[in-house]
Amino acid sequence: MRQPPVVLFVTSYVSPFMTELTAAVNDLGQVAFHAAYLETSQFANHGAHWNTAAERPDTHRRPADVPVTDFLRDWFDRYRPQVVICGYGRGPAYEATFAYCRRTGAVFGVFAEQPMRDGRLKHLARRAYYAQLWRRMPPTFVLAVGDRAVQFYRRLLRDPEAAVFFPYYQDLRPVLAIPDRPARDTLHFLFSGRLAAQHGIRGLAAAFEKLAQTHPGRFHWCVSGTGDEERWIRQAMARCPALAQAVSFDREFATWNDRLRPFAASDVLVLPSFHAGWGLVIPEALGAGMPVITTRGVEAARYYVEAGVNGLFVEPHPKDIHRALAFCLDHPQAVEAMRRHTRASVARGDVRVGAARLVDVLSRWL
Repeated sequence: MRQPPVVLFVTSYVSPFMTELTAAVNDLGQVAFHAAYLETSQFANHGAHWNTAAERPDTHRRPADVPVTDFLRDWFDRYRPQVVICGYGRGPAYEATFAYCRRTGAVFGVFAEQPMRDGRLKHLARRAYYAQLWRRMPPTFVLAVGDRAVQFYRRLLRDPEAAVFFPYYQDLRPVLAIPDRPARDTLHFLFSGRLAAQHGIRGLAAAFEKLAQTHPGRFHWCVSGTGDEERWIRQAMARCPALAQAVSFDREFATWNDRLRPFAASDVLVLPSFHAGWGLVIPEALGAGMPVITTRGVEAARYYVEAGVNGLFVEPHPKDIHRALAFCLDHPQAVEAMRRHTRASVARGDVRVGAARLVDVLSRWL
């Protein structure tokens, strides 16, 4: 009996999302898909619950006492993958993975977000760096997270059409199982994610401070995340007692699915990011029956959002965010109408859809 072709995904930190995709691909039985996690610790900005995903025989974490190059060499020697997908677009792990692919004849591809857009000069410098590196060590294809990522990487590939749109996928069954919340007088807003500058936390805190002044006692704001930008929320709470009474924090999770607890207790997600390569809280919120207030900077996740249908787009600035928050409070019937279009809008983001699509994309090189 012919053995299925082997595909290896090499990435940094343990990711429950990648573990879910690995399982879903292998359930199809067309390829033998493995995920190799090179980092031995957990990303500091991810809670401990990121490490609680069940270990599987098709996911492999590098032991702390084994160098990256030895770990990769053993993997290539043992499994002989036909296709390798690298979650690094640059750096030593990228170069080592490329070298092993060249040595063994494996097709080398990349799974990548668009680099951070934090200034035109920095963005041009990153593009020049990628161009120089990828001339020497070119990937055959790129699974690009978002349409802007597709545009960025197509400029760098020898075959521009080999940069294909491929967002993150996840097992949406747990969020789809969250019951609908009954309408209530006090609307519950949620921010979920890292409290980082790229998510517009300073402007978000200012918008909620103003909302506590224009609509006191009519909302609750749950913050589910940690990070340095929490200081802006704390400062706003100190200035505005009405806001302090409306804010709570829910961010200590023992297991992976515990992270959904605040989704089950909230009505509207607010994510005013300047840049969010993943944006996975958006399909999670929509799957949980929550309209979203977000920006067009959330990359791949924004293709789930239809303005006025299941959410609202804003600019990541306090006045615009406040306007959207106030709209939700002043027009509860509009929120309820958007809620009815949330769950169905994320069907294309389910991990089983992503698994079938990944196998189809890779069939060109298998």
